[in-house]
Amino acid sequence: MESSALVRSAGSRSAVGEVLLAPSADSDADGRTVSLPVGTRIGIEVNPTRWCLGHRATDGTTIRCPDDAVVVRGRQCARCEADDPWRWMHIVHRSQFPPAGALRDHIMRPHWLYVATFAGGVTKVGTAVDERKRSRLDEQGPMLAHWIALASDGIQVREWEDLVSRTTSLGQVVTPAAKVAGLAAPVDLAAAERQHQRALTEAGEALGGVADVTVLAEPWPNPRDPASLPELVLRPYPGSLGSGRHGFTVHQCWGPVALVTLEGDQESTWAVDLTALVGHRVRCVHAQTPVPQIQDGLF
Repeated sequence: MESSALVRSAGSRSAVGEVLLAPSADSDADGRTVSLPVGTRIGIEVNPTRWCLGHRATDGTTIRCPDDAVVVRGRQCARCEADDPWRWMHIVHRSQFPPAGALRDHIMRPHWLYVATFAGGVTKVGTAVDERKRSRLDEQGPMLAHWIALASDGIQVREWEDLVSRTTSLGQVVTPAAKVAGLAAPVDLAAAERQHQRALTEAGEALGGVADVTVLAEPWPNPRDPASLPELVLRPYPGSLGSGRHGFTVHQCWGPVALVTLEGDQESTWAVDLTALVGHRVRCVHAQTPVPQIQDGLF
């Protein structure tokens, strides 16, 4: 990656991080994935400009932005957002115009409803198509999760998801910022377990009155080790990967969050949002993130 490359996605489906780079403009390739296993030393320079990532065709393939447009918010320019047939999938159950073709094939497959709890105790309800049942959770990086119901299709599962959100304290989104915050402070595994069990009870009670739901509690096998977290001195990374020069060593990855170490600091582990790279052009450089001055509480 001597020249700059556009980052299409960044995160992890296990303890190993991944950064997907877009192909160059004159290439027919699909781009390439850079793996970030434990111990990987990273030195990058990030262009602060953010570019449109294009849109997906009905078959799910990515179509490059024809304008190579710069974006200020989100990940798509107005043109690509308007051309993206997938943008309505999360509200398809509320639409009067059901999808057709490949989109309909996708939405009519069996879908799972799950409850996931993240570091810091934030909990959500979510959905996953059957063939992505496990990987959907793997890439989000929770501490704990259970699949709680299997729906016949994506419309039914989204109706159940809305019901749970409407009648309980569970939301449907946990942002990367919230995930970073949960991993930038001491992790209490017992508290996370208690919160998760409360969330499962709430969700089960919400679904209990629905005639066609069989409430389950199938545990998700976490590919990471939560027991490794309480022993770490966790802190928020100094700055954002959305611009500037950065250098660190990867210690662990939890979905969009990387836990990294900085040269010159043998005690702390820093939580950084990898998704801040998405849409930016990056290139490899020799760089070292300075260790900030820290004043911990004295009493």
